[in-house]
Amino acid sequence: MRTSTFTDLHEKAFHRSALWTARMMVVLLTLFTTARATASPPDVKTIVGKMKAGLEPARPSACRIDMTMHSPLGDSTPWVARQARKQLADGSRVLTVIVEPESVRGVALLIWERKDGTAAQWLYLPFVRRVRKVAPAGAYETFLNTDFTYYDLGFVGLHDRGFELLGEELHNEMPAYKVQEMPRNPWYYSRIVSWVAKDSFLPLQRDYYDPAGALWKTERFEEITAVDGVRTPLRITMEDHDERTKTELKVSAVRYDATIPDELFDPDKLPQVVSHPLWSAATSPAGPGEPK
Repeated sequence: MRTSTFTDLHEKAFHRSALWTARMMVVLLTLFTTARATASPPDVKTIVGKMKAGLEPARPSACRIDMTMHSPLGDSTPWVARQARKQLADGSRVLTVIVEPESVRGVALLIWERKDGTAAQWLYLPFVRRVRKVAPAGAYETFLNTDFTYYDLGFVGLHDRGFELLGEELHNEMPAYKVQEMPRNPWYYSRIVSWVAKDSFLPLQRDYYDPAGALWKTERFEEITAVDGVRTPLRITMEDHDERTKTELKVSAVRYDATIPDELFDPDKLPQVVSHPLWSAATSPAGPGEPK
């Protein structure tokens, strides 16, 4: 009798253990499957679309940009610029105007991204006293001998290139998507490789390759700070590895939802934009975006 009871108890314990093991296997399999599904990266077009939206918020904004050009000999040339962005009915605009030093004061660059993704650019040079519409090929000229081209200072292009997700990896200890852009006309940049932060979808670094496939320039986005609820890079650098030069942009006095008149983005009014009262307002304190 005692033997039979012991056997029954042993069998019941065995069955309970087997049942518990089976249940745990189901739970672990479910968790594993869910984790794999959760870990699946977004579509590459979704990633670059969110990167573009992060760099180009829909809310109108104005800011100050301290621009410093560094030569291979260690010399530096500082400029001060003002910038305004706004979405209009026919597309988005970004206006950059130099306010210091006096030798380049009034130089203005206006970029219009149409609804179809194509762009038009106008440049005003006070010393020649005329507004010039930049030809499409001219968009890759350097902006006033900086390491940025007119194209680099404009909008992230999506319509004229293909995209490939190269994987996921840590970039400076931050989880990031590694994305490759392949322009359809690779006569200037053959490809661009970007590391896009997984949390904010802002770019951390963009490597630009020349037509021969060699690394040419590196753009870095640093000091990402929330300003008016928008995560904003406050330091952007572009380094030319061939020329051994670097241009640094320090963004400050950022104001989102700023009141910006549409006429500020009129190409015919570029000769007067340097004197617009909007820039005076941009020098007032603005929290995290204020110069240190």
